[in-house]
Amino acid sequence: MSTPSPRLRREPPEGSAKYQAILNAAEELFGVHGFKKAGVEEIAAQAQVSKPLIYRYFTSKKDLFEVVVAHVIHEWCEVISTEAARITPSPVHNLHLIIQASLEFARNRDVLGGLLASESQLMLADYSDVLERGTATLRRVITETLERGVRTGDVRTDLDLARMADVITEVCVRFGDRLLLSAPDTGDTALLDTIIETLLHGVIAHREARETA
Repeated sequence: MSTPSPRLRREPPEGSAKYQAILNAAEELFGVHGFKKAGVEEIAAQAQVSKPLIYRYFTSKKDLFEVVVAHVIHEWCEVISTEAARITPSPVHNLHLIIQASLEFARNRDVLGGLLASESQLMLADYSDVLERGTATLRRVITETLERGVRTGDVRTDLDLARMADVITEVCVRFGDRLLLSAPDTGDTALLDTIIETLLHGVIAHREARETA
């Protein structure tokens, strides 16, 4: 018999202040201590709620961690989509904002670092779809932006857009991993800017080439 999905459990009222306080505390403590070392008692104390209340909302600490991950990935997707929809001089400018926002989000959300630990990867094996959805959203938004750039004449027409979207997505994910795993370094900002500049240089339909053609 299959185990019911934790997503089917009874949820608290939408906008519950205590529920949100639990999520906020859990995100911070999972980010600082990792899954194993962050205790439910510590989360309850930080959220200023009782331990039984946490188990009223969540079936286990693993369930709480999965919900925190889902919320963070959902926020990542929203950040990406917002930058893609922003009115800018060109789709290439949007692409710059998408890449930059995605990497900055990775830099600023400590809890994401816990996802790269072997214990977290193993624990989330049955829940990996949420991580895949986040990456899929990034790739979809990048693809749509490149296609829009082709239509406006800002992106090269000789590119395999699907492959280019794969490359840009892979670079964002891998460099995002680096930002999560390493201590803050001022050199990372310069490297991030160089990476974005290099990626964009590869897709821009340069004016000189158009005039020559």
